[in-house]
Amino acid sequence: MKYYVAVLVSALVPLAFANPVMVTVVNEFGFDDQGLGWVELHAEPFSDSWDLTGWLVETSTSVCTLDCQLPYDGFLIVDSASLATGGYGRGSFRLNPAGDRIRIQPDSSHSWFTDSVVFPVIPPGRSRAPMPPAQGSAALLNVAGAEQLITWYIDSTPTPEADNDDYSSVTGKVFWAPGRGFYQVGVVVRGPLGWSYSAVMASGQSYLAEGLSAGRYAVTAHGQPGNVVISYPESVDVGYSDTLAGINLDFDPHGVEETMNDERGTMNVRPTVLSGTSGVKRLASCVVFDAMGRRAAMPRSGVYFVRDEGQGTRDVSRMRKVVVTR
Repeated sequence: MKYYVAVLVSALVPLAFANPVMVTVVNEFGFDDQGLGWVELHAEPFSDSWDLTGWLVETSTSVCTLDCQLPYDGFLIVDSASLATGGYGRGSFRLNPAGDRIRIQPDSSHSWFTDSVVFPVIPPGRSRAPMPPAQGSAALLNVAGAEQLITWYIDSTPTPEADNDDYSSVTGKVFWAPGRGFYQVGVVVRGPLGWSYSAVMASGQSYLAEGLSAGRYAVTAHGQPGNVVISYPESVDVGYSDTLAGINLDFDPHGVEETMNDERGTMNVRPTVLSGTSGVKRLASCVVFDAMGRRAAMPRSGVYFVRDEGQGTRDVSRMRKVVVTR
């Protein structure tokens, strides 16, 4: 996985506290066919090879001492089978299938550096990873931007000795009226199996929240200044290696009516958004059903299906999906 920081190895110590970018080395891990486990180390942030002589890789039941160079943008797979050949170190490497901690202990000249990951921990984040599934792995996303995103996700197609991929993403656009005066809107996508963050600087811009495992998430937008918060009215579901597009957030919805079948018979499943008392009054002449099919005389916040009685028809094709917010 790409990291956006480049410093000389000799300059790492003085920059350790001055540089706000968090550097990580443990990049991916999983279990081999014998169930012993493996871990991938990655050194892309550095502009030269990295001397790992004397560094330790520790778990709850194993420890190995490395004796090798990790080249720029290079990868090193540590497992017991490779250690047995003596090619890059000595000792053993095992992972407890019930959960473990992988810890990097550097040599004395890099004592300021630390990196570790504990699994399984939900929700995941920096140093907290989900349980790798059989034939899968736990992989790291570390991206420096307006706000650095460091998170672990489940990869259904492990990539030892290659950049991490196959994470899921949520994307869409964020809108707000000029009077809002936002200089930035941050979009947070959060669920039991991960989180992601993306920032937009102008109304109508697209956001991209990446580094997610397959699962269900809530999407929230935070407008600055003022910390004005809105939420996408429904949870969203993404699969493995899936990009879910069109999850748009509007701080100033107009409640434009959108039928489920338009005049041309084209399916349109985007719901009408009604907010506040004046918006809900628009439902006064309608028959409103909740998500369970029950009549709702006084709709509160939630998702509803509406039939316009004034149309003189009970055709289900005239039903509208409405999201009521307060």
